Amino acid sequence: MSRILVVCTLWLCTISTPSALAQTRDPRVDQLAKDTEELKHTVADQDKRISDLEKTVKMLQALLNPAPAPIPAVTPPWTSSSNWTRVKAGMSEADVTEILGSPTSVQSVVDSKILFYQSDAKSSSALKGSVTLMDDRVTAMSPPAF
Repeated sequence: MSRILVVCTLWLCTISTPSALAQTRDPRVDQLAKDTEELKHTVADQDKRISDLEKTVKMLQALLNPAPAPIPAVTPPWTSSSNWTRVKAGMSEADVTEILGSPTSVQSVVDSKILFYQSDAKSSSALKGSVTLMDDRVTAMSPPAF
C-alpha cells in the first residue's frame, strides 16, 4: 500500500508540475514585451522627426531656388504687322491695348486720345504707329511702316 501511495504521489507531482510551470510567466518574455513597446515608441518618434526635417528641407529649398520668372517678350506685340491688322474701327481702348500692348506714350485732348507706339532711342529700327480714339472707340489708326 505504501508503494501505491508513493506511485500516486509521484504521478500527481508530474501532472501538477507542467501546469504550474505553464502558469508562471518567464520574466524574459515580459522584458521582451517591454522592449518591443519602447522600440515602437522610438520608431514613431523618429518617423515624426524625419517628417519634420523633410518639410524643413523642402521649405529651405523653395527659398533658395525660387520658381523662375516668366521670360519677358523680346519684342512688344505692337511691332508685329499681323497685330495691327486685327485693330478695327469701333474697338475700345482696352481691346487695342490687349492686342498691341501698352502704348509708349498717350496724348489726350478733350474727347479724343491718341495712343502712340514707337521704338525707343536704343532700338535699331524707327517704327512708329498710332491709334486715334474718340469717346473710347477707335476712329483711325496709322500702323508702322514695316
